[in-house]
Amino acid sequence: MTVTEDAPAPELVAPEPSTVAPAPAGLVAVLASGDHKVLGRLWIVAALAQLLLVLGASLYVAAMRLDLAGLANLTDSSSDWFSQIVTYRAIGGTFLVLLPLTIGLATVVVPLQVGASTIAFPRAAAAAVWGYLVGSGLVIGAYSIDGGPFGSSRDGIRLFVAALALVVVSEVLAWICIMTTVITLRAPGMTLARTPLFSWSLLIAGAVWLLTLPVLAAMLVITYVFVRYLGDDSGGIYARISWAFGPPAVYAFAIPVLGFIATVVPVFSATRHHLNRYARIAISAVGALVVGGWAIPSFVGESTPWLYKLPWVAVSFLILIPVLALVGLWAATLRKGRVTLASPLLFAVASLVMLLVGLLAGAVQAIKPIKTLVDGPGSSLYGTSWTIAVASYVLLSLAIALLGGITFWAPKLIGRSLREGAARGVAALLLVGTVLWSFPDLVSGVLGQGGDIPGPVEENVSTIEALNAASLVGGVFLALAFLGFLSLVVRAIGGREQPGDDPWHGHTLEWATSSPPPPGNFASLPEITSEAPLYDARHREASTP
Repeated sequence: MTVTEDAPAPELVAPEPSTVAPAPAGLVAVLASGDHKVLGRLWIVAALAQLLLVLGASLYVAAMRLDLAGLANLTDSSSDWFSQIVTYRAIGGTFLVLLPLTIGLATVVVPLQVGASTIAFPRAAAAAVWGYLVGSGLVIGAYSIDGGPFGSSRDGIRLFVAALALVVVSEVLAWICIMTTVITLRAPGMTLARTPLFSWSLLIAGAVWLLTLPVLAAMLVITYVFVRYLGDDSGGIYARISWAFGPPAVYAFAIPVLGFIATVVPVFSATRHHLNRYARIAISAVGALVVGGWAIPSFVGESTPWLYKLPWVAVSFLILIPVLALVGLWAATLRKGRVTLASPLLFAVASLVMLLVGLLAGAVQAIKPIKTLVDGPGSSLYGTSWTIAVASYVLLSLAIALLGGITFWAPKLIGRSLREGAARGVAALLLVGTVLWSFPDLVSGVLGQGGDIPGPVEENVSTIEALNAASLVGGVFLALAFLGFLSLVVRAIGGREQPGDDPWHGHTLEWATSSPPPPGNFASLPEITSEAPLYDARHREASTP
């Protein structure tokens, strides 16, 4: 008998066929699944369903703004139901649609990009998605019984606060799973410096949200105590929430946009990302600047000393520097490669243009001398519809990037590709719709129109109403684009054409497995010596005689 340092391998005995439990299928497979691909699809489907409701609320608010005289009556304290719709549009668009859609795409793509067989803490990831599904349903239920931030039902208000807290906690849990996957489950050879930029951007965005969402959850707990025991059922509830999606906190939603663009630009340039490490630094700088800017708008006003405004003004301008640096890197990447104008690249360009406009408008808003054309306490741009336009540009840039991400990773999400020509049309329609939806609010803000819940306008009424009509047209374009995209996804799911494992000739590991990926994701992985292992492998094969 030979003595070795290794323990002898146990004898493997195949189980009897009768003792092998059949794999679950159908609804049971979804309800009991810890597979990150199934969980990510649940996030995406639920968020897209919520998107239809938010679209309806947004179009209704835009239509009501066509008659400012009638709107003055609707914003009266006796007609709080209009304020309810306005708040649902903002809260639903951010916490029930965009953040869940980002989490869903990340839950599917991040484990594949880093070469992991699963997501970290799969049971916690499953608990997060089911918590979101229950919480978002309860939020809608609370609104239906007049229990939103401006509701009159005490029980409905308590239900709304508790349900939104459940949604926020679920999203925090989901971000923990995504971040842990990037940090601990990377494939051998993939250092943090070689992490794909989309996964890197989600790591940075997750860190930002882990510093933000718990604060929001704590404020919701305090609000529940006030409502439950002190009878506080006034509109102050919305003031405790709205800071999370107002500038500059709204810039946190831009971080995944940068990661998506940094992913598709090299792929459709057929070359490596130019100065990849500097792109990583720039994305991290955006996250750091967003963290430094939170809570500042609460202290911005006409009577606020300039010293208190300085951090907000600095963040509004400094955040442009890393974003413009990224634009330069992407331009250099496109220049040295062979560009293919595929639909994901068009989505990326549209989202980048809208993000740049939003950031520039935010910087203009921070300049003290710029005022509206109307005198009075609201004579600065902050708090007018200009502020709403800034948030709209940034949030819609994320929406465009997420739909582009679904288009790009559709083979991994549903095992099918979307129709290329129709997807390009959707990207163009989203760009036009975003401009028509948001730009009139910039002009209306200069003319004195109010922000979240517009008040009566005394001057330039006809001009503002015309601008609101143009905004409504943009909303219709956006609705058509979103509905068209949903129809593309449904048609692709029902199609039979197989896209292949790597239809885009991608650079990162998600394209090294089948479409859709099997359980466990990978049979084998290529050698990882850079941030683009498939690009390296493809060129090694091309250079081998």
